[in-house]
Amino acid sequence: MGPGIALNRLALSLNRIDILAPLSANMDGGRLHAIIGPNGAGKSSLMKCLLGLLPHQGNIVRHWPERPGPVAYVPQQAQFEPSLPITIEEFMLSTLSRRPLFGISRRRCRARIVQLLARVGLEDKLQLRLGQLSGGERQRLLFAQALERESSLWFLDEPMTGLDHDAESLINGEIARLKGAGTTLLVIHHDMNWVRRFADEVWLIDGGLKAHGRPDQLLQEYAPPKLEACA
Repeated sequence: MGPGIALNRLALSLNRIDILAPLSANMDGGRLHAIIGPNGAGKSSLMKCLLGLLPHQGNIVRHWPERPGPVAYVPQQAQFEPSLPITIEEFMLSTLSRRPLFGISRRRCRARIVQLLARVGLEDKLQLRLGQLSGGERQRLLFAQALERESSLWFLDEPMTGLDHDAESLINGEIARLKGAGTTLLVIHHDMNWVRRFADEVWLIDGGLKAHGRPDQLLQEYAPPKLEACA
């Protein structure tokens, strides 16, 4: 089971501009929390605060059911330098090398990499350089990197950006598997049909917490045109 997250008057100001008004909330563990809201509403900023990537006011406490574990994060549309002479295989190998690998051969590492890439449909592109990847391929590679962490706490910022239909199906399948395993997932998403299908709880952010509830209740109350800005 993934951890619950408690927020106590979490707020964010950057360059004297208020990004997030103080908000307090409890995010239950083992559930998929969809974060929605207009562009520029502070959704990604909230996620980065929860990850500890931005300075903020207030407190964030993760309530792990046992001891704290690793955290998986898939950012929105990472860019890779086109001239960088690193292949997908080498990128994934560097990810694996951050963990103790005593007694594990390079062949076993490569097999693990192929297994992870197969889950996102990139197993036949091991030798592509990072700079050769399309936006959707970059997104899938970052998802494969996150899968390697075997985490029960995931943060995903617009994970479907740039994906075609087949890639979306693969990633949706992995998200459904993680959810079924009791993982805590926080997902920024703009597709309300996706939110209805996958989310357990919805958090509407617009300069702070505007509303929170179950998808059927919240999306009915804030139906279009109120939610058109979230698309």
